[in-house]
Amino acid sequence: MGKGYIVSILFASFILITGLNADAIDGAKLFQGTKHFKNGAVACISCHNVNNELVKSGGKLAIDLTKMGGAGIQYTILKPENASSPVMKDAFKGKPLTASEQADLVAFFNKAAADNTKASNDYTKFILGGIIGAIILFLILSILGKNRKKLSVNQELYDRQLKTSWKEPVK
Repeated sequence: MGKGYIVSILFASFILITGLNADAIDGAKLFQGTKHFKNGAVACISCHNVNNELVKSGGKLAIDLTKMGGAGIQYTILKPENASSPVMKDAFKGKPLTASEQADLVAFFNKAAADNTKASNDYTKFILGGIIGAIILFLILSILGKNRKKLSVNQELYDRQLKTSWKEPVK
């Protein structure tokens, strides 16, 4: 390893940790491929998906990165050759990400993970609100239906017919 490589890793780590000049929107553009990587790397969306409003639905070939956060994928972003997938290693061979691209991607992944947590909380609130609303509706309908008829209309007709006499008239 050369001295310049170690310095670039330390600089990239500093940017990733401090968030210096990191822009989640630029990270989303890099992920989606609407902003190209300086060294010609492949857009992440080709294989990965992130459920976030900043990007469209992505690929299904690799794991979903929605909940990973920046720290979860920082190791792979800093050195793509350390990726667990041989396809990713080949795709990024000789196409390292710049420090600002790394910082932007980490900022985007952090935002996506935070947004997903918020969305999960909103979903839980929605479900609980629906259950509570159903219980309240059930109680209101029970109270309103307290004085309703208990028997069917047919039962009343049957009972009334039994009380009448069906004698034939005498001739």
